[in-house]
Amino acid sequence: MRGFILAAGFGTRLKPITDEVPKALVQVCGEPLLAHNLRRLYRSGVFSAIGVNSHYLHEQMERFQEESEIPFELFYEKDKIRGTGGALDFARSFLSGDEAFLIANVDILHKFDIAELSARFMGAERICSLVSIPASNGCGTILYDNVTGDFLGTNADRRNGSLPPVPDERKSDADFTGVAFYKREFLDFVDDDDFSIVPIWQRAAVNGHTVGVLIPEKNASWWLDIGTHEALKRIHDDVDSGAVDLWN
Repeated sequence: MRGFILAAGFGTRLKPITDEVPKALVQVCGEPLLAHNLRRLYRSGVFSAIGVNSHYLHEQMERFQEESEIPFELFYEKDKIRGTGGALDFARSFLSGDEAFLIANVDILHKFDIAELSARFMGAERICSLVSIPASNGCGTILYDNVTGDFLGTNADRRNGSLPPVPDERKSDADFTGVAFYKREFLDFVDDDDFSIVPIWQRAAVNGHTVGVLIPEKNASWWLDIGTHEALKRIHDDVDSGAVDLWN
């Protein structure tokens, strides 16, 4: 399996920090976000190779790559930022080098058991699975069938009435964490002009493939979006208090 970290974004929510530093290299408890993510993937023992994309302030990403203890390939999206869909197309030759791959957003910190989730994904007949956490407030970013574990759609699909005909009691809300597993065949549905990943999920589903949702075990379900100043303060407070250990 290949691992790929999406790290090309501008990090506008973290300005003014990201005026001088790419989002991937914003310091979190003494280490760049990218270092935390690389370590989580590397320690899982699942990946034959890890890739990272970049665009904004690429020279700093190159310097980090040279100094990183964990090796990874860097994919420089020089001409434009491509979004998740475009990143998959740009790194197609790398991602297709194994039977499956994982995509993870660099601004997500988590303690998911990647090896356990990977085993579950590879044992299921799904072209991709979205690592998601059930929404405690009943209003997440996606909906899934709580019986089959199938992805049903996004909140936009709910608003426009385009969800599949599934009984209401089987529709559950979850928050997509920005981590997802894909079979190599998923790349067949990626076009060179794609930007968002959502239409590609829908394209695969229309063509008869199942998009699933993977719920981590409760003891490995911690995650946090580090894309805002409030989240940066929270993670530092949680680490200082001992509530979260990012290194184990």
